[in-house]
Amino acid sequence: MIDKIKNLRRFFRLPYPKAAEPPLTVDKDTTYRVLEISERGILLAQKSDAPLQIGETLRGNIRFHDQHCEEIEGQVYRLDSRGVIITLSQGISPKYMMQEQIYVKNTFPVFFRYTIRENFKASH
Repeated sequence: MIDKIKNLRRFFRLPYPKAAEPPLTVDKDTTYRVLEISERGILLAQKSDAPLQIGETLRGNIRFHDQHCEEIEGQVYRLDSRGVIITLSQGISPKYMMQEQIYVKNTFPVFFRYTIRENFKASH
């Protein structure tokens, strides 16, 4: 039981279906696809023409489906097969996390149900 408690994530992570991945713009010419968000972290698709390195600082705006932008700032924490994990010092507001969760759940119900169920099974 203690191992399960240690393994629980501090913040809910919301994965996006490919059709809904919001862009993160870090400067006029560099945009990354956001694969997953949480209040204190994001997962980005790595770009071969603008690779990120561990320890690199990143600052930009995520533009969501309703054109709302959230300014983020953070540092590259890890690179893995899924992409680039950024730990945020300035993250996404809890209110907007809830709005995005509702949007994904209502717009992509099958994706949401399957993804949440699979993530839950993997952590237990």
